Amino acid sequence: MGQKNISNRSKYIRISYTLTSNTPLHPDLQEFRINPKNQILRGDVYNTSIMEVENHSGTHVDAPAHFLNDGRIISDYDPNELVFSYPLILDCPKNPDELINEQDVSCLLSKNENLIENVDCLILRTGFWTHHDDNAEIYATKNPGISPDTIICLRRKLPKLSCLGIDTISMSRYGRKEEAIKVHQNAFKKSSSLGKPLVLVEDLDLRLVGGKSELEEVMVIPWQVGKIDSAPCTVLAKLNKN
Repeated sequence: MGQKNISNRSKYIRISYTLTSNTPLHPDLQEFRINPKNQILRGDVYNTSIMEVENHSGTHVDAPAHFLNDGRIISDYDPNELVFSYPLILDCPKNPDELINEQDVSCLLSKNENLIENVDCLILRTGFWTHHDDNAEIYATKNPGISPDTIICLRRKLPKLSCLGIDTISMSRYGRKEEAIKVHQNAFKKSSSLGKPLVLVEDLDLRLVGGKSELEEVMVIPWQVGKIDSAPCTVLAKLNKN
């Protein structure tokens, strides 16, 4: 019985980054710091640290309150709302500063027509994660993004969509304020024709998955902090063994 449980658990992989002092951050964020408070090596009997971190650092999940005054904050979400049973990865290679447009996603979704009706979590794999470890400046300032109209397109084409993820530092391109506002507002706004407001998971580590990977489940696990719009998170993906 124990061996079976271990086997089942082994199908999960982590597709979120470990948050460190070297983690590339959006240029508008302050540096992530870990300051040791108590240290065994200094003669203390235990170790503790003080962390200084903005809530959009590293792999993180944006809730609607990030851009909407009346939107839900991240602690409003029940854990079951952040477990997605019909995830889909779309391989959408992009160069620095390029946009994912409606034609891109329409073409890719047409190849997965049998899945569209149930997709609740869509993950966009641009390949830009290759810069995460090697060139933090490019990763933070030249990332591909998704166009505002494409957000609307996805919400209309995928009636059960409630989570959108990407392997870039932000869902929107750096340095384009108006575009960024529209991208996020289009993801979060309430409309009877658009289904649920989305949560956005940014800065995913997709090295271990690709367009041919099949996911059975994705779990988004935010830091449990009250009264904030969004939070760093751990993201687990359950791979289809077949």
